[in-house]
Amino acid sequence: MRLRKTNIRRIIEAITPEAKALDLDLLEVMYVHENGRNILRLIIDKRGGVGIEDCESLSEIADPLISDELGLDDFDVFEVSSPGIDRPLKTMSDFIRHEGAYVKLSLYRAIDGEKRLFGHLIVDGDRVGVEAECGERLLFELEQVANVKREIVF
Repeated sequence: MRLRKTNIRRIIEAITPEAKALDLDLLEVMYVHENGRNILRLIIDKRGGVGIEDCESLSEIADPLISDELGLDDFDVFEVSSPGIDRPLKTMSDFIRHEGAYVKLSLYRAIDGEKRLFGHLIVDGDRVGVEAECGERLLFELEQVANVKREIVF
């Protein structure tokens, strides 16, 4: 386990600048075991969302860097993936990256009888919130916010 943590740290150090050069954010590096295979998965994101071409571009750079330059071969499959729309936004970087997206924001305690708010994500300094369809802006300290997830609007 310690070796994998060391390898993850090495991968993050090597791939983060490459991702930044492509205007991508490397969110996570993980080893997972699925269907009898060991998978090395890089999770990337960017403002406006990640497309398959973003995954392909980083994969073409990262694969030889990880295998050849870092000499890592402790996986069967290598993947570069988006976080998916259902991944909660957790960090200020996440909030800034997705500012303007339609979200469901859940609070730990109800305010005016409401714990779940829907609207476009807004960031103001160190506070986050939503702008409702009527134009009302509701901002909260991060300690008040339980969860923020992007929503699909049809």
